[in-house]
Amino acid sequence: MYRRKYVGLLVLIGLCLASCTLASTTSTTSTTPKATSAHFETGTCQFSLHAGFVDGQNVLCGFLVVPEDRNDPHSATIRLAVATFKTPSATPAPDPIIFLQGGPGGRVIQDFAPLVMSHQLDLASQFGNHDVIFIDQRGTGYSKPSLQCPEYIDVVHMTDQNLTPDQQVTQQNNALTHCHDRLATSGIKLSAYTTYSDAADVHDLIGALNYKQVNLYGVSYGTRLALEVMRAFPQHVRSVVLDSTVPAQLRLITSAPSDLARVYNVLFKGCAADSSCNAKYPNLESVFYADVAKLNAHPATFQTQDPETNKTYTVNLTGNAFADLLFSTFYATTVIPALPRMIYQVQQGDFRVPSLLYGPLFLDDSVSWGMYYSVECAEDVAFSTPQDVTTAGQAYPQQIRSYELTGLEGEFPVCRAWNVPAVAQSESHPVVSAIPTLVLEGEYDPITPPTNGALAAQSLSHSYQFLFPATGHGAFLFNSSPCPTTIVVQFQRDPTQKPDGSCIAAMSEPLFQ
Repeated sequence: MYRRKYVGLLVLIGLCLASCTLASTTSTTSTTPKATSAHFETGTCQFSLHAGFVDGQNVLCGFLVVPEDRNDPHSATIRLAVATFKTPSATPAPDPIIFLQGGPGGRVIQDFAPLVMSHQLDLASQFGNHDVIFIDQRGTGYSKPSLQCPEYIDVVHMTDQNLTPDQQVTQQNNALTHCHDRLATSGIKLSAYTTYSDAADVHDLIGALNYKQVNLYGVSYGTRLALEVMRAFPQHVRSVVLDSTVPAQLRLITSAPSDLARVYNVLFKGCAADSSCNAKYPNLESVFYADVAKLNAHPATFQTQDPETNKTYTVNLTGNAFADLLFSTFYATTVIPALPRMIYQVQQGDFRVPSLLYGPLFLDDSVSWGMYYSVECAEDVAFSTPQDVTTAGQAYPQQIRSYELTGLEGEFPVCRAWNVPAVAQSESHPVVSAIPTLVLEGEYDPITPPTNGALAAQSLSHSYQFLFPATGHGAFLFNSSPCPTTIVVQFQRDPTQKPDGSCIAAMSEPLFQ
C-alpha cells in the first residue's frame, strides 16, 4: 500500500533509475533543552574507502554522542554516525556544508559516501571549496540505536497483491505495531525522536567540531529539519539551501492528495502540449486510467530485482500498484521523459520498464520506519483528524481515490499504536529568519510542490526562490541539467547576493521519449 514513504526517498534513486531506464531503451513536549552531554568521538569509517580516500586525512569519521531525551538530565546517550569529506580545494572554506537527509528516517552515509568516492557526486564542482559533513540522524543509518523496522520491510516486500487494500493496510499496520513493541521493550524512548531533537543534534555537532559557522543543505524532510535549526539554533548558520521544501506549518497528511493530483496533471497536460508526445501518446490520461482498471481486474506478473541485495522477487502488479509506481517515478528527474512511453507500453502488455523501476522504488529498505513514525505521529498525524484526511482525500483522482484514502487513513491506527505525544504547537508555526536561504523546487515534484517553497519563503526575509522545469523531487544533486548546481555554487560563494538564474531559461520541458 502507498504510504508517504517517498517524502524522504533518497535522491540517489534518480541515479539508479536513470541507468536502469537507459538499459531498457494532544499533549505536548517541551522545546527547551534541559540537558546536554554532547561530545564527538573519532572512529574508523564504517564503509569501505575507495582509492584516493584515506581515513583520518581527507575523510574523517566518528560518532556524535548526545542525550536521547533532551528533557531528562539523566537521559541515556545515543550515538550519531558522522562522516566528513574534506574538500580537494587548495583554498578550503572555513564553513562546511552539513547534509540533512530526507525521510524522516532516511540514511545518508551508507548511500552518499560511495557516490562521493566514485565522483558521481563531485565535491569540487557541486560543493565548491567546502567540506561536506554527512550525519545519520538519530535512529537512522549507522547511528545507534537503529529504529529500523525489519518486520514492516519484510511484509512490504512480500505483500500479497490478492489482498484487498484494507487487508494490506491491516497486515502492514500489524507489522509496525510489532516493531513499536520491540523498540519500546528494548528501552528506546520513541517520543525523543523528533525534528527538534534532530535540530539540537545538529547544533551539538557544530559545537563538538568547533565550527564558528556552517552551511545547511536539506532535501525533502531535511528541509524541515534545516528550518528547525534556523528557528531554534540560528547563531552558527551562515546559509541554508532548502531543496524540495517541507514548511513547518504544512500538514503533509492532508496535502498529499492534492499534491498527487497536481503532478499527474502536470504530466498529462505536459504531454498534450508537446506536439511529438501528443502524436505518439494521445489521450495519455485516459490510457493511464484504462491501464489501472485493466490491471485491477487482471494483475500482471513479472520479476523485479532488489538493487541492494540483487534478490529477485515476483510482482503481481495491480492497477492500484501501477498508480503508486507512476507517482513514485516522479521523484527521479531522469525517468520523467520515459513515463508516457511506459503508460502506453503497459497498455500493450509490455512491463519491462515497471519491472526495472519496481525494485529500486518499492524494495528500498533505507528508511528507519521507527524514526519515520515517531516524527510522523507526533508532528503531522497528531494535528489532523480522520475527517480532515477524508475531506482532503476528495482531491485524489476519482479512479484511485478509494485506494489511496485507505492507505492514508491507515496512518491513524499506526499512530495510536505508536503512542507518542504531540510536539508543541509552536513547532508548527512558520519559521521566521533572515539567514540567507536558497529555495529550490521542481515542476514535477510529486510530494513537495513549488507552492511549498513559496509558503516557507514568505517568512524568510533573505530568501531566493528558483523553479526548475522537467525536474522531480530533489532538484540539486542528480538533475540532468547543470543549472541547479551552478546556482547553488554561486549561492554558497556569496549567500548575501541572489544567484544568477538565467540558466533556467535554457532548460526545457521533458524531452519525452
